[in-house]
Amino acid sequence: PTTRGLAPSSSLVTHPAERHAKMKLGYALAVMALPAATQAFAPAPVTQRNYAGPSALSMAADDGGDKMMGPERIAKSAISTLTASVLLASSVIGGPVLPVQSASAASAAPVATKTAQPAKKAVPADPLAAEKKAVSEAKARTSEAQSKASDAKKAAADASKAASRDNDALAAAEKKAKSAKETLLQTNDKLAATKAKGNTADLKQVEQLGGKVGVAKDALKDAEAQLAAVKTKAAASNKALSAAQQKVSAADSALGTTGKSLKQAEDKLAQRTKQVQKETKIAAEKKKKADKKAAKEAKKQKKVAERKAKKAAKEAKKLAEKQRKIKAEQEAKAKAAAAKKAAQVKAEEQRLKELQAKKKAAEEAKTKSTQTAKATEAQIAKEAKKLNDMKK
Repeated sequence: PTTRGLAPSSSLVTHPAERHAKMKLGYALAVMALPAATQAFAPAPVTQRNYAGPSALSMAADDGGDKMMGPERIAKSAISTLTASVLLASSVIGGPVLPVQSASAASAAPVATKTAQPAKKAVPADPLAAEKKAVSEAKARTSEAQSKASDAKKAAADASKAASRDNDALAAAEKKAKSAKETLLQTNDKLAATKAKGNTADLKQVEQLGGKVGVAKDALKDAEAQLAAVKTKAAASNKALSAAQQKVSAADSALGTTGKSLKQAEDKLAQRTKQVQKETKIAAEKKKKADKKAAKEAKKQKKVAERKAKKAAKEAKKLAEKQRKIKAEQEAKAKAAAAKKAAQVKAEEQRLKELQAKKKAAEEAKTKSTQTAKATEAQIAKEAKKLNDMKK
């Protein structure tokens, strides 16, 4: 089958699916008519007479003498009819007409499904992140300052104990040195007073007092050396205590600064929290109103879509019924044409068989007559020879 016989109107419909449907219908109709048409080419007995009667491919048609009665003619008629119906349906609907599937075919067609992966829910940014970070950092600095202040106070307490111990030792050394000095002065005064008397009897006492003065001088020297050492140590302890107290003061000052910064950060976080809560409440109210409006609009759109879908389904059903009727009419016409063609072919074959039978009978009669003549001639020759022999 070929589409060379398409009607001019078919050029107006350019949808590929429609052209494909028309070609498939033409093929189907041509195949339905093919078995009957091929019977005309069945082999017949060889005869000496050329039969020039009508054949399946040269028979006059019922549509004004068109000689083309094969599958191409049937496909052409079917496609032209389908084209006209599609153009009519397209003008009614206002768009290209696609082949309509039946309900059973639509339900039997497999539906490709793909499991949708759930999208990862985005975590909203914390509007208080900066304030919380500032509070966290301020707490860390305050904790560090508290630790340093605690360490400084402990070191100052240890330095205070050491300085107190060394100061007590210094006081004891000063007292001892003072006592040694007083002892030396007293002994020296006694020695001077005894010498001033000038008594020879007191010489022994003067010698004893002189020895005591020497011992007192040595004791004072030792006491003054010990006092100097203790004084140096006490000075160092007092200096270390002063430095430790300065560190305590600095640590307390730093702790006060960090505590103030922490309070400011916490106050800012509390203020910002109230602001965010207020903004969140306003946003929630706006979202509630927007969602309500969107739901109302979606409901409206859904109703509109349902009306359009019902209308489209009704039109599609109407068009499908129309196409079904057109197809049924086309199939009925094609079947009728094929039946008519088959009847004509069968009649022609019957007529041909009758003529071939007549020819065969005539040939058999001719053969039989020839054999009788030959036998008679042979008998005549035999009798003539016999007569000649008798004449001799």
